Amino acid sequence: NGDTTIKKYEKGQLLGKGGFAKCFQILNLETKKIMAAKIIPKNTLVKNRARQKLISEIKIHKSLHHIHIVKFEHVFEDNENIYILLELCPHQTLNELIKRRKRLTELEAQCYIVQIVSALKYLHQNLVIHRDLKLGNLFIGEKMEVKLGDFGLATKLEFPGEKKRTICGTPNYIAPEILDGKVGHSYEVDIWSLGVIIYTLLIGKPPFETSDVKTTYKKIKQNNYSFPDHITIAPNAKNLIQIILVEDPTKRPSLDEILAHPFINNGVNVPRVLPVQTLQNPPDSSFLKQYTSNNQSQQRQSQQLGNTELLYNSSRIPPINKEIQAQQQQQQGGLQKCQTASNILQKMPALDQQLDKRDSQLGNNMFSSNANLQIKSTGFDRMMENNNQIPLDIKSNNNVWVCQHVDYSSKYGLGYMLSNGCAGVLFNDNTKIVTDHKGVNFEYIQKVDNTDIIQQHLISDYPKDLKKKVTLLQHFRNYLMSEIQKNNVILNRNNESNSSNSVYLKKWMKTRHAIMFRLSNKIVQVQFADKTEIILNSTEKIVIYFNKKGEKTHYPLADAMYSTNQEMTKRLKYTKEILTHLLANNMKGQQQIQQQEQNIQGQDDIFKDQKI
Repeated sequence: NGDTTIKKYEKGQLLGKGGFAKCFQILNLETKKIMAAKIIPKNTLVKNRARQKLISEIKIHKSLHHIHIVKFEHVFEDNENIYILLELCPHQTLNELIKRRKRLTELEAQCYIVQIVSALKYLHQNLVIHRDLKLGNLFIGEKMEVKLGDFGLATKLEFPGEKKRTICGTPNYIAPEILDGKVGHSYEVDIWSLGVIIYTLLIGKPPFETSDVKTTYKKIKQNNYSFPDHITIAPNAKNLIQIILVEDPTKRPSLDEILAHPFINNGVNVPRVLPVQTLQNPPDSSFLKQYTSNNQSQQRQSQQLGNTELLYNSSRIPPINKEIQAQQQQQQGGLQKCQTASNILQKMPALDQQLDKRDSQLGNNMFSSNANLQIKSTGFDRMMENNNQIPLDIKSNNNVWVCQHVDYSSKYGLGYMLSNGCAGVLFNDNTKIVTDHKGVNFEYIQKVDNTDIIQQHLISDYPKDLKKKVTLLQHFRNYLMSEIQKNNVILNRNNESNSSNSVYLKKWMKTRHAIMFRLSNKIVQVQFADKTEIILNSTEKIVIYFNKKGEKTHYPLADAMYSTNQEMTKRLKYTKEILTHLLANNMKGQQQIQQQEQNIQGQDDIFKDQKI
């Protein structure tokens, strides 16, 4: 407004320097508040690129507000300098901590990892990639909490799936896809750097460190690192580092998967922060005794998997799903009895009822209750005696599933295209919207008193409060249609639902190797990373299996587990474990899923080159 405000600060000791900037401790003489001031001389900002870089840093950092991110206080300038005032972190950084302590205990590493992941989840949910995650940028606050700072190399994505191509970062922590530069990079570069940090905290030096930058880059590109023989770390800690430090960014675990990993989620109650004494010495025995294995900590970690409507909400935006299958029917002969547990599949109608009941009991967060819904095995023969025929006429509504999706849950939700040409969005606020195949009419679904209330509107005429969601629906639909056309997928528009009974997505869940959808027509669908797919139709009592070539086969629900098609039965068992975990809601179920992944990996190439 043209007014001038005068504030006086007293410059104190030098805290650090890097690039063209220096950081000092300063005191606001009026409020007596002590802060850190990053001072950038204007003569270093002559080039437009340098100015734009600083503007981007200020804009991004100023927009962030999180307990594990250094607080942005204020920015101003005079004739000589730009001054960025930041929260003061009096205990320096993890870099100085490692220099003093050499390496940390596993409990300390777990504590810091959980806090770093929390900061990264917040960044990625806001479309920000840090791109310079390292010990020197992880500050230790007044209360010993980790604070992520220095957003000089950070970038904000403009649209889902955008790839950045700027080569930037710190040599020891830089991801191989940044060095390659051909296909671009995204959130996964921060996850790579997190893997380097975990290794460094436990071993005492970065995994790819050499005396020569070119040699370091070569080792990163070749993923050439090892664990020293003279330092003993837990197998789970090694495994976590190994599954993060993989060359292919799409095969790295998401942040939620890191939190769920046995090294972090191992029954040990991880402290929220560490005692100040650990800045100099390892935690003493009296402190360690407080953090022993207990069921409460397992449940707390388990609850981090759930978030609103998403059963497993990955903060990483994965690549756009390309698992579109050509629908070529091919019957595979021969059914052979075998001793395999098949309760879940045999009871699919009952399962749907329990899932609906569970929805009404738990609302949005399906992993936050101690309710333990079990499927009983009694009366199997009686229940299955009429389930051995493949239906000849599958009703149209019951023959609709997801054929394409895009995960933008970091900001809005998950968009999808159904096999009948209808498009929809499952928003993060638990509302749903779905349009007909022509894009003329749409339905908006809200849950009121545990009942889905459906409003019908025209795309050309709808309430003003739905404008943003309708606009998003149209954007998602246009994008998905372009992907459908690009992949030459033929939609079965004859199976479009009646407008009074549209099919829409109710839940979804992501694991490392698959994504599961639950639709309003009782379909449970699992798309695997190797382009195979399982569809459970409890209403018509069939299992549909798409193999890697996109060939479709039907099986009676009662007999599917006894099929000689081992590829199908292995994936069916995996699906069973996911559903069992969903109902059982305990850590045992999560362990069963992990064990099932290991079993499948050992018997088939479904998870080839992906470490568990």
